[in-house]
Amino acid sequence: MIILITGGAGMIGSHICRTALQRGHKVVVVDNLSSYPFNYKRIYLNDILDDITFFQIDIRNEYQLNNLFTIYKFDAVIHAAAYADVGGCVKNFDTDFNNNIIGTQNLLRVSKLFEVKKFTFVSSASVYGIQNKEIFNESDTTIPVSTYGNSKLWGERQTILFHQLYKLPTTSIRYFSVYGAPQIPKVGSHSWCAAIFALRCLNNLPITIYGDGNQFRDFTHVQDIALGTVLATEKDSTVGQIFNLGSGVKTTINRVAELIKQQTNNTGTIFKPLPDGDPYGGIADNTKCKELLDWLPTISFESGVKSYIEWLKEITANNSEIRHYLASFL
Repeated sequence: MIILITGGAGMIGSHICRTALQRGHKVVVVDNLSSYPFNYKRIYLNDILDDITFFQIDIRNEYQLNNLFTIYKFDAVIHAAAYADVGGCVKNFDTDFNNNIIGTQNLLRVSKLFEVKKFTFVSSASVYGIQNKEIFNESDTTIPVSTYGNSKLWGERQTILFHQLYKLPTTSIRYFSVYGAPQIPKVGSHSWCAAIFALRCLNNLPITIYGDGNQFRDFTHVQDIALGTVLATEKDSTVGQIFNLGSGVKTTINRVAELIKQQTNNTGTIFKPLPDGDPYGGIADNTKCKELLDWLPTISFESGVKSYIEWLKEITANNSEIRHYLASFL
């Protein structure tokens, strides 16, 4: 297939690009490169730039999208572009709305117009919100407690409606907590705790834990996430479906901190209040994705964290641009 991957220069998107290439597809990437104050395309996509076609396009720009779809007869769209930061979206709700809702609507409209054969929407477990349970099934009530979760839920519903009303073959995937190289923390964000903890420990700084540390996440390695996303795009069985993509394993934030401190010989920890809109925790019932995709995660959290710390050491030692950025972040 010829696949358009939005947000393809990002941490998750770049892995989706590699997986799609490995499975024999042609890849076109659009990304507005707004997530970081450095050219992260050169970092995340450097090894495959000759194998993909890249356009610096903002998905909020209807004119540019129309031109792109006119030139390329896309078989599929994987919509991974988003303002993907729970805390950031709570603070910057207009940015959340413009990127995550208007951008999604633009892509659905142009995908319908040009008769794309499959539209895959990347959603989030944040749609479940805070509920008195640990394991979440796709049929559970969705009550998001953040603007980010709400925008993702809207994207899911709109995606389903474009299938039901306009016959656009669509599917939505709810990611749980994605981690792994080349994840780089964002200034002002408390998300992506494995990356932030590792960065602080490698710089001999104490880890900051928001809340009591007993809150938990379902950490799934980015390579496993990328494979599940491409499989969902390839398979007809996912049309009209929404499903979880997660490991199904419960890991507390205290366990994340303990594991990273062990691997970096760091001992310091600071506790601060849990921010508004941050769910206490949830893990995926991944039965549906196993059945639809024949997918199981292959990378354990322990080995994934170890390889991430090794990558972070290497990138900070050899890339002055990233080293400077991370120094200002600390």
